[in-house]
Amino acid sequence: MAGWIKVHRKILNSEFYRGLTGRQRDVIITLLLMVNHEPREWIYKGVKYKTEPGQCVTSLQKIADLCGKDCTREVVRATIKHAENAHFLTHTTHTTHTVISIENWEKYQDINTKNTQSTRNTDTKNTCVSTTNKNIRNKEYKKYSPDSEEFRLSNLLYELIKKNNPQFKQPNLDNWCGHVDKMLRIDKRSVDDIEAVIRWCQQDNFWHKNILSTDKLRKQFDKLYMNIPKDKKVIPFKKDGDKDDWGYM
Repeated sequence: MAGWIKVHRKILNSEFYRGLTGRQRDVIITLLLMVNHEPREWIYKGVKYKTEPGQCVTSLQKIADLCGKDCTREVVRATIKHAENAHFLTHTTHTTHTVISIENWEKYQDINTKNTQSTRNTDTKNTCVSTTNKNIRNKEYKKYSPDSEEFRLSNLLYELIKKNNPQFKQPNLDNWCGHVDKMLRIDKRSVDDIEAVIRWCQQDNFWHKNILSTDKLRKQFDKLYMNIPKDKKVIPFKKDGDKDDWGYM
């Protein structure tokens, strides 16, 4: 079993979740991790089985084993019964296995859904996971050339942050480049304006502590740009071999 899920913080506000014991919470989270994110079909002893997204074929003992040493079949059974009464899940018991189905799983899995609340009139509407492209091991970022403006501006911000805080850890610059790309391509910011904002914010007593990524830079860009003194001007980037450095005048 590989991949990951996101659990929405709103789960902490759910009366259903707050009413669970620690071991019962382990069971609920384990079930969320166990269910499939896509349909599955297989044949076992000549019988064809199929599960839908949000379902898993398991057993009480297997769930207990995955939860930890202090979890028992009785705890799992009681938790499932409680969760079923709260409309969080349903379960079907067969001779050799149990099928667990998380209610409204597909609604919470929709990658285009911004609001992950269920339309059910229950407190458990906030207990399911809010997922974005589930069970992907690692997000792959587009690779940017060190000669690109996206990379240069991202690296500039990193170097200036590191100058203010030598302990700052090196980020994933390809990730940072992605936000700069959006600033150039979607937000229609100019290279010079982005550079001016980067240099100014890292000299400002307040903003240099708050702009610690290109993502934050993009979100606060308009506010930062409006605060730059009018007399500040950025010299265009100098290529290797040019005599002058580039920076503020």
